[in-house]
Amino acid sequence: MRKYKIGITFNLENKVTDIWANGANQNVIHLFHLFQHSDIVEEVVLVSWGPEKRTEPPAGFMLEDLSLKFAYIDDVIDKLDVLIEGTLTIEPNQRERMHAHGGKIVAYKIGNDFIMDMEYFLFDKPAGRVFNGTVFDSVWLIPQHENTCYSYFSIMYNSPAFIVPAIWSPIFCDKVIKRLKEAHNLQFGYQPNLNDTAKRIACFEANINVVKTSFTPILICEQAYRTDPSKIKHFYACNTYDKKDNPTFFNFIGRTQIVGNNIMTVEARYQMPDFLTRYVDIVLSHQWENGLNYAYNDALYGGYPFIHNSKLLPKGVGYYYDQFDAFEGAKVLLEVIENHDKRHQAYVERANEYLESLLPTNPVNVYLYEKEIKRLFEK
Repeated sequence: MRKYKIGITFNLENKVTDIWANGANQNVIHLFHLFQHSDIVEEVVLVSWGPEKRTEPPAGFMLEDLSLKFAYIDDVIDKLDVLIEGTLTIEPNQRERMHAHGGKIVAYKIGNDFIMDMEYFLFDKPAGRVFNGTVFDSVWLIPQHENTCYSYFSIMYNSPAFIVPAIWSPIFCDKVIKRLKEAHNLQFGYQPNLNDTAKRIACFEANINVVKTSFTPILICEQAYRTDPSKIKHFYACNTYDKKDNPTFFNFIGRTQIVGNNIMTVEARYQMPDFLTRYVDIVLSHQWENGLNYAYNDALYGGYPFIHNSKLLPKGVGYYYDQFDAFEGAKVLLEVIENHDKRHQAYVERANEYLESLLPTNPVNVYLYEKEIKRLFEK
């Protein structure tokens, strides 16, 4: 049986060195661990380059004790069978070096670049990744980006595209949970309380682009509050503090009862398990063409009641409302406040079943990624 040496690009010189600031960094680590559990992978390494030529991660990435291996690109590229583009863009000369010894290159796409690139174009924002002429041997897409990005990547990279499983594990959650317990004696995880008739609600949408914003969660909470103000103890809109003076946002929330009655506050960005532990009973979310987010898994991992509009989550995982329907979302929110605590244990069991399906150690996930590695070398 042939075994492969695999490199995954990982940016060690990013100005933002918090592993929680970008789900892509976490995703690359999960992919690394998946390949560690594959029988067809001889070695997997995180490869980097840049002016500092770093091969050790900064402390903010929380990568200690994770059995990772790092290398500078020029030290390993000629030995790799597969080089996967993770969080550093593969250049045309690197493709040539890989192909010179029979190696293959893969674009692993874990962001909704089609939507983001349109925004960069329309609003003259600084570009994200740009097409640099590299032609890939394969493009791997996670399911949430198939609809918007499949044609975009396949045509622009002149490469076949394939759907691979979304993967996640609680390793980064667990690090925060451990710190909370040891440093502050705080316990992560939702605790049902049948006597608590009003709940604290939070949304964690990034508000960086249109695929994940707080607008619909704010509407849902506003409508629920208008229907029964006694049920809403507080609403935290995280990742909105830097937008508080934006005229559109200011006038939007300024016309709501939840702001007028000091029920809603705008908050900064936080490590999600930390904020959940301290302040939250229910997580309220919304997405547009981005239905599998790590924030969802973090909430489900803690057993928090999680309200969402994702058709990609299995039925019974969290509480679903339809797309942009804030009226339905408000009904779901009030029903969850009223009844979730009575069925919490069954909810947790269903959530855990789903989270186990995402693990990098799940044999199904390992098999499906192995299938794509083998496909690269089919005649």
